[in-house]
Amino acid sequence: MDDGSPRGEPTSTGSTGAQRVDIEVMVADGEDRPTVEDATRIDVAVGEQLYPTAKLQDGRYVAWWFDAHAPAADSQTTTEWVVGPTRFLAAATLGELWEDPRSFETLTAKSGN
Repeated sequence: MDDGSPRGEPTSTGSTGAQRVDIEVMVADGEDRPTVEDATRIDVAVGEQLYPTAKLQDGRYVAWWFDAHAPAADSQTTTEWVVGPTRFLAAATLGELWEDPRSFETLTAKSGN
Protein backbone atom coordinates (compact mmCIF):
# COMPACT_ATOMS: atom_id res chain seq x y z
CA MET A 1 0.00 0.00 0.00
CA ASP A 2 2.85 2.39 0.73
CA ASP A 3 4.31 3.16 -2.69
CA GLY A 4 5.45 6.71 -2.00
CA SER A 5 3.03 8.30 -4.48
CA PRO A 6 1.28 11.53 -3.48
CA ARG A 7 -2.17 11.18 -1.92
CA GLY A 8 -4.92 10.67 -4.44
CA GLU A 9 -2.56 9.80 -7.29
CA PRO A 10 -3.19 6.45 -9.01
CA THR A 11 -0.51 3.83 -8.67
CA SER A 12 0.54 1.08 -11.04
CA THR A 13 0.72 -2.64 -10.30
CA GLY A 14 3.72 -3.14 -12.57
CA SER A 15 3.99 -5.46 -15.55
CA THR A 16 1.94 -8.31 -14.08
CA GLY A 17 -1.14 -7.30 -16.05
CA ALA A 18 -3.16 -6.91 -12.85
CA GLN A 19 -5.66 -4.09 -12.65
CA ARG A 20 -4.94 -1.01 -10.59
CA VAL A 21 -7.20 -0.27 -7.62
CA ASP A 22 -7.12 3.21 -6.14
CA ILE A 23 -7.42 3.55 -2.36
CA GLU A 24 -7.47 6.96 -0.71
CA VAL A 25 -6.67 7.71 2.92
CA MET A 26 -8.29 10.93 4.13
CA VAL A 27 -7.60 12.97 7.26
CA ALA A 28 -9.89 15.80 8.39
CA ASP A 29 -8.54 19.21 7.50
CA GLY A 30 -10.81 21.78 9.07
CA GLU A 31 -14.40 21.25 7.94
CA ASP A 32 -13.65 18.75 5.13
CA ARG A 33 -15.90 15.70 5.48
CA PRO A 34 -16.80 13.02 2.93
CA THR A 35 -20.24 13.46 1.38
CA VAL A 36 -22.18 10.22 1.84
CA GLU A 37 -25.55 9.16 0.47
CA ASP A 38 -28.32 9.01 3.07
CA ALA A 39 -29.20 5.63 4.61
CA THR A 40 -26.23 3.76 3.07
CA ARG A 41 -24.34 2.94 6.26
CA ILE A 42 -23.53 -0.75 6.72
CA ASP A 43 -21.07 -2.09 9.29
CA VAL A 44 -18.71 -4.58 7.59
CA ALA A 45 -16.97 -7.39 9.47
CA VAL A 46 -13.25 -7.79 8.81
CA GLY A 47 -11.77 -10.47 11.00
CA GLU A 48 -13.22 -9.88 14.43
CA GLN A 49 -13.83 -6.14 13.97
CA LEU A 50 -16.79 -4.22 12.58
CA TYR A 51 -16.07 -1.12 10.51
CA PRO A 52 -18.79 1.35 9.51
CA THR A 53 -19.01 1.98 5.76
CA ALA A 54 -21.19 4.23 3.60
CA LYS A 55 -21.59 4.98 -0.09
CA LEU A 56 -20.12 8.27 -1.26
CA GLN A 57 -22.01 10.43 -3.71
CA ASP A 58 -19.37 9.68 -6.36
CA GLY A 59 -20.10 5.92 -6.16
CA ARG A 60 -17.09 4.84 -4.10
CA TYR A 61 -17.34 3.67 -0.50
CA VAL A 62 -15.81 5.03 2.68
CA ALA A 63 -14.90 3.24 5.90
CA TRP A 64 -13.93 4.96 9.13
CA TRP A 65 -13.00 4.01 12.66
CA PHE A 66 -13.76 5.13 16.14
CA ASP A 67 -12.96 3.70 19.58
CA ALA A 68 -16.54 3.48 20.84
CA HIS A 69 -19.86 3.30 19.00
CA ALA A 70 -19.04 4.64 15.54
CA PRO A 71 -20.51 8.05 14.71
CA ALA A 72 -21.63 9.10 11.23
CA ALA A 73 -18.98 9.59 8.54
CA ASP A 74 -19.59 13.34 8.53
CA SER A 75 -19.59 13.71 12.32
CA GLN A 76 -17.16 16.24 13.76
CA THR A 77 -15.73 13.45 15.93
CA THR A 78 -14.79 11.36 12.87
CA THR A 79 -11.45 12.55 11.51
CA GLU A 80 -9.93 9.76 9.41
CA TRP A 81 -11.37 7.72 6.55
CA VAL A 82 -10.34 5.13 3.96
CA VAL A 83 -12.08 5.37 0.57
CA GLY A 84 -12.21 2.50 -1.93
CA PRO A 85 -14.27 1.19 -4.85
CA THR A 86 -16.13 -1.34 -2.63
CA ARG A 87 -17.30 -1.43 0.98
CA PHE A 88 -15.22 -4.48 1.77
CA LEU A 89 -12.03 -3.09 0.24
CA ALA A 90 -12.41 0.16 2.18
CA ALA A 91 -13.14 -1.74 5.41
CA ALA A 92 -10.38 -4.32 4.88
CA THR A 93 -7.82 -1.60 4.17
CA LEU A 94 -9.00 0.22 7.26
CA GLY A 95 -8.61 -3.02 9.22
CA GLU A 96 -5.01 -3.38 8.08
CA LEU A 97 -4.22 0.20 9.05
CA TRP A 98 -5.95 -0.28 12.40
CA GLU A 99 -3.77 -3.34 13.10
CA ASP A 100 -0.59 -1.36 12.39
CA PRO A 101 -1.13 2.37 13.09
CA ARG A 102 2.44 3.09 11.94
CA SER A 103 1.30 2.29 8.39
CA PHE A 104 -1.34 5.00 8.61
CA GLU A 105 1.18 7.49 10.00
CA THR A 106 3.60 6.64 7.20
CA LEU A 107 0.94 7.12 4.51
CA THR A 108 -0.34 10.42 5.86
CA ALA A 109 3.19 11.76 6.44
CA LYS A 110 4.07 11.15 2.77
CA SER A 111 0.89 12.87 1.62
CA GLY A 112 1.64 15.99 3.66
CA ASN A 113 -0.98 15.47 6.37
